[in-house]
Amino acid sequence: MQYAVSELRGLLDTMELIEELIHAYEILDRKQLNYSENGFPSELMDKYMKSQSSMRIYQYFNEHLDELSHNEQIKIKKIDEYYLKDKYAHKYFNQDFKVVQKELKEKWLESLNPKLLEQSLEQDLDRIRLFYASYYAEKFHLFAPKYEEILSCLYGDDFVCSCCKQLKNHHEKIIQFYKSYLLSNNIPTNADVCDLIITQEQAAYFFNYFLNQIHCLIKPYKITVEFKRKSKCLNLNHKFYIHLSSYHSFSISLFEFLELFGEVYAKILQSRVENEWLEEQQNYCINACRYYATLIPILTIDFSRLIENYFYNIDSVEEVYHTLLNNFLAIRRNPVSSSNINFFQLFLIDMIGYELEEKWFDGEITSRELINSWQEFIKEYFGQTSFNVYEIVLKIFQNLLEDLGISLLRIGIVLSAFEHGMLNDQYDHPFKTLIEDYRNHLLDRWSPAEDFLRPHSIKEEALQYFILYFIHLYKKV
Repeated sequence: MQYAVSELRGLLDTMELIEELIHAYEILDRKQLNYSENGFPSELMDKYMKSQSSMRIYQYFNEHLDELSHNEQIKIKKIDEYYLKDKYAHKYFNQDFKVVQKELKEKWLESLNPKLLEQSLEQDLDRIRLFYASYYAEKFHLFAPKYEEILSCLYGDDFVCSCCKQLKNHHEKIIQFYKSYLLSNNIPTNADVCDLIITQEQAAYFFNYFLNQIHCLIKPYKITVEFKRKSKCLNLNHKFYIHLSSYHSFSISLFEFLELFGEVYAKILQSRVENEWLEEQQNYCINACRYYATLIPILTIDFSRLIENYFYNIDSVEEVYHTLLNNFLAIRRNPVSSSNINFFQLFLIDMIGYELEEKWFDGEITSRELINSWQEFIKEYFGQTSFNVYEIVLKIFQNLLEDLGISLLRIGIVLSAFEHGMLNDQYDHPFKTLIEDYRNHLLDRWSPAEDFLRPHSIKEEALQYFILYFIHLYKKV
């Protein structure tokens, strides 16, 4: 049977409408609803996409791509991934992929005890490994794919090879810098530094005030910030909702807010692109914006000036900046904690994640050895630290349920910020024009450089500049 292109567009439009309904549902208070947790949101999309009419339309145009525009071809690839993920999720878990993600997350959040860990961890990880191996083998037409081979298909040979080369060449230098410089120079821990005395309510008001100050960057979208139990961002009808987790301190909530704001801004950027990006391009852009946004408070004193101007009876702008800097650079005794905001420690955590994920996926270590190796690496890299083995389990599952290679992706993004030199006025770094336009009230004309939103070959000297920059910052602490 032949179908008109308009029928495919109708299918895609309905998919987008259902996604909006799901977002709307997530915003509502589930205690006020009669639907079960696994009801409406998780089943509506699947029922529609697996209907006979939807399947026939998809199958027809998948075989007649020449009838579609470039934008429509990209969109149908998203449908490809939807069906392909479910195909292998059913093979290894007997459930749809999104259900697998949700149930495994809940399982490891709610069932953290040694007995369950021993019984279930190895089996779950083994099945996840088989899932990704089969899924990516079919997606990229590979036979028995290796880890680096899959990442190269996702983000390009140039990006992956340049990142891996720098980590291999400078591995010992990175570890030595942390051990010899940070741990031996009396760098304060988070328990030793004072934070800005700002309440949860005041913090929420300030974050919304910040968004109002940069409205030129986000128009015509509206963003609101609230404190909830879990951190996430939701999108509904040109309005984004940033939900922050429970309040501990201003600096931790600020870091979390900026991460989620970066994610929102990435989605706004993507909505402006005429031809939609592939999933891996979207992933890169979101992670890049999340990381770049978190650098703003320590990159420029302008953010501290915004805080000083907003709050009455607060310290001078120099003291505000110094307080934020101390909190963002303080050593965290628990490096795998979800409240860790130390940039260099987070970089090391991603190094561990990348090194072990590759060995695990390529079969050099078993799923059970993955946990033990994580613990050994943390002790080797960080010395005597406090951490809970279950936090490591959650870290592993969090990364793997998101996708393969997230740790290497973040490492590459971190280095990309430094490939033109230090983050100061002498170098053409990605934030330079943003700071200049902000100071001159010209944000309405600013847009991020394309190079920093897409995977590319990372210059060799980037890691050197990365280390030098943090040496420079720590001299101020």
